Amino acid sequence: MPSDVREVIDGWVADFCEGHRPRRPAAAVAELAPAVLGTLLLAACEHRGRAPDDIEADDLRHALLDSVARLDLPEPAREAVPALCRDFLAELEEQGRLADGRDLGLMLVAQRAAFLTAASGRVEPIRRPGAKLGRNEPCPCGSGKKYKRCCMTD
Repeated sequence: MPSDVREVIDGWVADFCEGHRPRRPAAAVAELAPAVLGTLLLAACEHRGRAPDDIEADDLRHALLDSVARLDLPEPAREAVPALCRDFLAELEEQGRLADGRDLGLMLVAQRAAFLTAASGRVEPIRRPGAKLGRNEPCPCGSGKKYKRCCMTD
């Protein structure tokens, strides 16, 4: 990523975190906000090589679920991340830096459950769509033979 993009992102994050605005980060995540928001914007820009002011919903969703979810955050901070991102993107829109920031922020809040699952490190179990095919069942290829004498031996 070009250094000028990093400078823009760092400037936007610093303005939000250090500014005297009503939308200050929640106490649980305030200390970690620069790292979280910087990771969010940087990953969103890198997703499809966009400038910070051109990122779209898919870029941000990807950044939240893949990059921000990998950050080692304490549980209270993890819970506050979607709201932090919403407030940050809304403020970027108010400042004229990002079009549709409010809508993008609401989309990230809607991804809260998926984010918390991804951030927890739990893996969803793989479920078989149907019943397990037994050895003595008719072969699914339609030959009329038992599965153990047909396709199981191939």
